Amino acid sequence: MNGNDIRVTVRRGLPLLLAGAILSMPMRAGAEDAPAVDTSRWVCKYCTFEEGLSSELELGGGYVSGDSFKFGEYTGLNKQGGFAVGNATARYRNKDGRWLDLSATDLGLDSRSFSIEGGRQGNYKLSLTYKELAHYITDTAISPFIGIGTDVLTLPAGWVPGATTGTMPSLAASLHGVDLETKRRAVDFGAALTRAVHWEFAVKFRHEEKTGTLGTGGSFVFNSAQLALPVDYDTNQMDASATYSRPRLQVRLAYYGSIFKNNDAALTWANPYVPLAAGATAGRRALAPGNEFHQLVVSAAYEFGKRTHATADIAFGRVTQDEAFLPYTVNSSLTTQPLPRRSLDGRVETLTGNLRITSALTDKLRVNAGITYDDRDNQTPQALYAGIITDVAPALARTNLPYSSTHTVAKLDGGYALTRDLRADAGCDYDIYDRDLQEVRHTREQICWAKGTARANDRTDIVLKGTHSKRTISDYTANPEIVSPENPLLRKYNMANRDRDIAELRVDVTLSARLSVGLETRISWDKYRRSVIGLRDGRSGAVAADAAFSLSDDTSATLYLSHEQIDSTQANAEAIPGSPLWFASNKDSIDTAGAGIRHHASDKLDLGVDYTYVRSTGEISIRGATVGFPDLTSRLHSAKLYATFRPKPKLALRLAYWYENYRSEDWTLDEVTPTTISNLLAFGQGSPSYHINVITLSGRYQF
Repeated sequence: MNGNDIRVTVRRGLPLLLAGAILSMPMRAGAEDAPAVDTSRWVCKYCTFEEGLSSELELGGGYVSGDSFKFGEYTGLNKQGGFAVGNATARYRNKDGRWLDLSATDLGLDSRSFSIEGGRQGNYKLSLTYKELAHYITDTAISPFIGIGTDVLTLPAGWVPGATTGTMPSLAASLHGVDLETKRRAVDFGAALTRAVHWEFAVKFRHEEKTGTLGTGGSFVFNSAQLALPVDYDTNQMDASATYSRPRLQVRLAYYGSIFKNNDAALTWANPYVPLAAGATAGRRALAPGNEFHQLVVSAAYEFGKRTHATADIAFGRVTQDEAFLPYTVNSSLTTQPLPRRSLDGRVETLTGNLRITSALTDKLRVNAGITYDDRDNQTPQALYAGIITDVAPALARTNLPYSSTHTVAKLDGGYALTRDLRADAGCDYDIYDRDLQEVRHTREQICWAKGTARANDRTDIVLKGTHSKRTISDYTANPEIVSPENPLLRKYNMANRDRDIAELRVDVTLSARLSVGLETRISWDKYRRSVIGLRDGRSGAVAADAAFSLSDDTSATLYLSHEQIDSTQANAEAIPGSPLWFASNKDSIDTAGAGIRHHASDKLDLGVDYTYVRSTGEISIRGATVGFPDLTSRLHSAKLYATFRPKPKLALRLAYWYENYRSEDWTLDEVTPTTISNLLAFGQGSPSYHINVITLSGRYQF
């Protein structure tokens, strides 16, 4: 609501307020002669309340013209053929505050959801939700391994190992299709209870199961194979809270817990190559271990007055992991020392806190101050573990490193309204990061920004913002635990000196009552000072324009265009320490265009069309080396058309058509067959490409 709306509301409501005040005044002596006011037929036009049961049901069917995991990655439309359209909602409201909501979405697809929620307003609330989410990764992978989806991968009977992929005589005949996909199933139950006026208690439980397969790899020193990793996870989560509210004070005490269980401890696979050492006929790798996280949170908000309020929270957490260690190797020919511990006995204590104060010092000046603190104290005990090189040979023993860190950020910013149409904002952040057992112990970063907001002629809004940050580090020391040794000239980008500048501009113009346009641009520059080897600089720029048209009272249209480019340069060296021998330059560009039209043909017919085009290119240029890489490209055309016809007020028929064409070229996948690389037994999957047509017809009825 803007100022004009408020003034109109006050003008319209003032006579009613005056009339109410006059009617509520005590009557003078003799007023008993005045007739009594009959209010029984007074009606409040703005006091309508929903009551009773209302519902909406949509049923229909659709058809997908082809198979594509990429097209149906999250939608469930991955297979050619028909599918059912099923959606439903229902609402119930009672005068005494009781209510109930039901919702069912995409019941005919692999990604579907159902929820029921109800209670009594101001008293209690109950909810139950069920969701399924499918993630289709690829259906073009091939592999000779048997037992896909289990934790043991074997090779066909009679398999003859080869020194290279090209010398495996049984490989071609043993290849079969492998689908990489996962599916999540989650059930949520929640309850909330309000006691008296000031207290509310809430609890929520979630049980989630995730099953399927993901791509991974296993190796025997220099020989490797792509493998299907089994996914069989169970996660249980709980949220519980108690909230106390007063007009000026709100306090909340909450608990959050998460327990993760992996039903597969390890993945074992047969060695398709000629063993490099005695007994190296199989490999094994540990999978994600079970773990727990528990956290207690206390938060509060307080209003000191009409102009100043503060919020604060503090959280104590603990992460534990106590899964039993696997033996060093499955190769019985290797002699190893006993494990130093039964399990990692991993334990990390976390402490986070936030404090923020906001104050309107005057009608024109507002100031905000805040500080955040995040401490991660890794209390995992250290031990010396014998080294094994991929079930083939012993290696140097190594000690585990329990990394810890502390991250603190202090912020101060404010805004001042210079005039009704001109405002200035500015602020600074001071970021401190302390680490142990890593290359850099301390980083310090100062970030300052300024923003101006202006309105011209009541038709043009302009926002201009600039940001400068400078990060400095303590001495950089190569980690002695990393094998092979790090180059002492290397600087990891997140722990390197860096200067960053950002400029942003947004302009919105209302050209007429039927046409408005917007323009937005953002440019950033990163310079990594003193980085001899590693990321040297980065630049990114984006520009976008959008427009909204009202072609007539019944027809509207939208249009948007954008271009983004990201460039970076890194230096690399073969020798240690050595100076840079070669450079790599990355250039990524993304172009996007879209348009949409909505037409209200009549009270019974609505028409619409949406079109989206996206093109991306990734270029890698090498200087000082003979190696080169082809470009990475992708292109998407997507068009959607729909028509909604309402033969009756409560009945709507919807016909929709969706066409999508996607093409991509990825040199890491294209033409890389299982035998292309002599020491890599690859999946042989190609870059995803498709052209799909989807048509749906459904009817929606309101009860």
